[in-house]
Amino acid sequence: MSKGNRLFRGPESHAAEKLSRDALAPFLKDRGYVVIDDKRIQTGVATQQFIVTRTPDGQVLSMRVRLCWRRDGRNPNEKNYSAAQLAAHLRSGGWDATLEHITTRDTKRGLTHNLLLQRDGGAIIFAALIPIESLHDIWNRQREVSDDLQRRGLKGRARKNHAQNGTSPTLWLQDDRTPDGHEVADALWQWPGVIDLAQLTPHAVRPVLVDDTYDDCPTPDYSTLGRDEGERVPVLRSEVRRDPHVRRAVLERAGFACERESCGKSRDFPGFLDVHHILGAEKSDRVYNCVALCPCCHREAHYAPYADDLNMQLLTYAKRFG
Repeated sequence: MSKGNRLFRGPESHAAEKLSRDALAPFLKDRGYVVIDDKRIQTGVATQQFIVTRTPDGQVLSMRVRLCWRRDGRNPNEKNYSAAQLAAHLRSGGWDATLEHITTRDTKRGLTHNLLLQRDGGAIIFAALIPIESLHDIWNRQREVSDDLQRRGLKGRARKNHAQNGTSPTLWLQDDRTPDGHEVADALWQWPGVIDLAQLTPHAVRPVLVDDTYDDCPTPDYSTLGRDEGERVPVLRSEVRRDPHVRRAVLERAGFACERESCGKSRDFPGFLDVHHILGAEKSDRVYNCVALCPCCHREAHYAPYADDLNMQLLTYAKRFG
């Protein structure tokens, strides 16, 4: 393919792409992932890569690999941003129709995730593992954040929306070109279920050390319990998104003291109180489903034999603020 008399992609571009794709399997292995399959499909000058891997906790993930823009000294600012295009061109129907097509196509293919990869020199510095079902919502959120930055005049000389890169829908992993540009990338990294595999601690085989310390408590033998220098393992999880404004309103309502009638404990340091969702955060994240509880009362509300009765009392109290 050419653009005028210039090659759209030169040999150095294809070489850089191959290096990134070849580096992925060892990268995943270093983080405790078992690569079951690494398939590459060549379509013209384009390469599609699909990885099937087993996570350290036994889940099997099937992902499409998308490479971010290159960092090879073409301009002095390129270390300050990272992004990947999700499609070369818009489909009939516009932006949302294009994103819907991407997610539907990958779901039908049996994919569970997209993996957005940024290599810088010899290192993979970003590896965003994104659930397929979140791709469209994250793109929409980045588009909203970019528009908001534009309205507030916080994008410098840039005028284009981050997510709408010409006719290519784009996801951003980094934008440090302006003081507030990071808010666009934050929308991705803070999304529930998104993991940066590059931040996981590589697994390493450590030598077995002989413990020659003396335990002066022979019964029981405490030296056999627990471990030192615990190893971090990656965990995939989903959680219900909570509104921080609700938490703040409940704590202020409570006067920063436990709202259980028989308690009322308080401390003069932040973080002492929990905000308990009486009917569960998934059912309602509203002030009239929440109470401020000290850690002991919060545990009782979840695990005590009388938890149901306690939650009924708390709900009766909280409904007064509905």
